[in-house]
Amino acid sequence: MAALVVAMAGCSGAATPGPQASSHDLTVYHWWTAGGERDAMNKIEADFRTAYPDISVHDNPAAGGGGIALKTVMQGMLAAGLPPDTFQSLSGGELKTYVDGGYLESVDDIWSSQGLDTKYPPVLSRMVTFDGHKMAIPVSIHRANWLFYNVRIFKQYNLTPPTDVDELIADAKVLSTHGIYIGLGTRDKWTAAFLFDAVLLSVAGPNTYERFYTGLLDVESDALIREAFVKFKELIPYLYPDFGSQAWTDMPGQLMGGHVGMMVLGDFAAPLLTSAGFQEGRDWEAVGFPAKPEVFLMVVDTFTRPKGAQHPDATTDWLTNLAGAKTQADFTILKGSIAANEDVPVSNYSVSLQQRASLAFKTMRVVPSSVHGALAPLAFLDDWLDVLTVFIYSPDVDRALSQTAMLMKIGDVAGNSAWYWAN
Repeated sequence: MAALVVAMAGCSGAATPGPQASSHDLTVYHWWTAGGERDAMNKIEADFRTAYPDISVHDNPAAGGGGIALKTVMQGMLAAGLPPDTFQSLSGGELKTYVDGGYLESVDDIWSSQGLDTKYPPVLSRMVTFDGHKMAIPVSIHRANWLFYNVRIFKQYNLTPPTDVDELIADAKVLSTHGIYIGLGTRDKWTAAFLFDAVLLSVAGPNTYERFYTGLLDVESDALIREAFVKFKELIPYLYPDFGSQAWTDMPGQLMGGHVGMMVLGDFAAPLLTSAGFQEGRDWEAVGFPAKPEVFLMVVDTFTRPKGAQHPDATTDWLTNLAGAKTQADFTILKGSIAANEDVPVSNYSVSLQQRASLAFKTMRVVPSSVHGALAPLAFLDDWLDVLTVFIYSPDVDRALSQTAMLMKIGDVAGNSAWYWAN
């Protein structure tokens, strides 16, 4: 990181950008660098070039600028006074870290000129508003709480997709007698939170979920939080045995290989299944989980306007183009997500999963995902994922509640989540 910043700053070590260059250039940083995500980003850039043919897009020009390294690279560049023209961030807690650092300009002008209050639902405005200002343009939405299942296995054992945690446990018990498990790969620790959050929503509903992750509950005394941990504990014997060595990307293969009967993941798992030749409806299917109550657990991708960007006019053009229905429609078809702009109709999607996600987003209660920097503060989130991961190996409910309460106090989760309730 240090080498990258020094190289970009030059031998003098100057940390401030030079005079504004021509807006015929645009430097973009993002983490969509492989597979279908790369194809989807290519489509965004192609649409932009069609609308603004005189602007050259420079895509992730620094080594290590994409993928999971992006956040580290971006923090270093911004701290060194070397901002790109725009970069990708998730909405909510992650975006707040850049706002708190003083690294971003508002996008109020674009929001107003494009009439985004009429095109984006209020929950999206809430996720990018800090101190009364819009700080990013939402582009793409993933639903985090899908339960994927193997169609053949469910037919073979006469199972129906579970609608709540008790039905999930009942199905898991049947599958376990045949050596088939719930898919989970905790090499990516956030997957444990995906499963826990589905359990929490089933047990306690969206209001308690929101209050828990924004620090407004007494964790150790709240009966619903305790019940969620108890139910989570009941699931542990039915998890894929080698979960600790597996990544989330390994689970779709296990699902189709018959070792796993079902798994809770976001809709970003679907492209891995389809690209491997497995067909939705025939080989695998997905249902929103829990279905009682119905909740859309949301992850939102955005792009930002950094302070001190060298090509601010090009940044404005980029963000304006991203807000449009056409670009979002073209992008999300390839990405496997749905458009943030509600002018994109459900009929835009030929894939059932995306159609159902688009309809669900328009009709269901929507709450932000706790992970990926959306709702829970980042400082709390890292330690919280450790608590959940340890719990899977050693499920002590009282210890987990005590540790969680302590982490929430140390990390001032309530104070750091005030932005969510202020909007």
